[in-house]
Amino acid sequence: MSAEEVVKAIGDLANPDDFVKLEAENTIAMSIPEQLDTIHEEIVKKEYPKQIKTSLIEILQSVKDESSIEVFAQLLHDQNKWVRRASSSALADYGDVAIPTLLELAEDKSWRARGGAVWALAKIGNPDTVDVFIKAAKDEKSFVRSGSVFGLGSIGTPDAKAALEELVENDKSGYVKYNAKEFLAKFEEEDDEQ
Repeated sequence: MSAEEVVKAIGDLANPDDFVKLEAENTIAMSIPEQLDTIHEEIVKKEYPKQIKTSLIEILQSVKDESSIEVFAQLLHDQNKWVRRASSSALADYGDVAIPTLLELAEDKSWRARGGAVWALAKIGNPDTVDVFIKAAKDEKSFVRSGSVFGLGSIGTPDAKAALEELVENDKSGYVKYNAKEFLAKFEEEDDEQ
């Protein structure tokens, strides 16, 4: 399959006809791995709407080629929140393999990229990343702090519990406080059962 055919199929992902969209998805999926670089080049282009980008993310996520990790990382800077959210979920699916890239993104100047990285790391839940969540719990943006709560809650070490307690005491976001309390209550319940 040629690069031109793949690019045409990518454009067809926005077609209102479901049959045309399905054919386009099949064409793109069948072009992998030969045209993976073409797909990577196209997905980061600004002119594509979220519908096309999220469809491509889904296709790439199902293939799980590690070369897509950097592309998903770039998409955490996309202007559309649904594209960023889908990219964050895709990165989480790679598990520990994506952690080095996500650790870099957790320090990004863009709070949206930082937040997407922290949320992906929270889904992975590797205890070695607890320091990232402790730092993110102090981020200026509640979106980043919210992700840290879920990371701290999935890890549950004494340091993580202490950070959650601090969030319950001091955070300005009701959402952050509520979820931090929920995780602390869950830990207490688990301790009582032992």
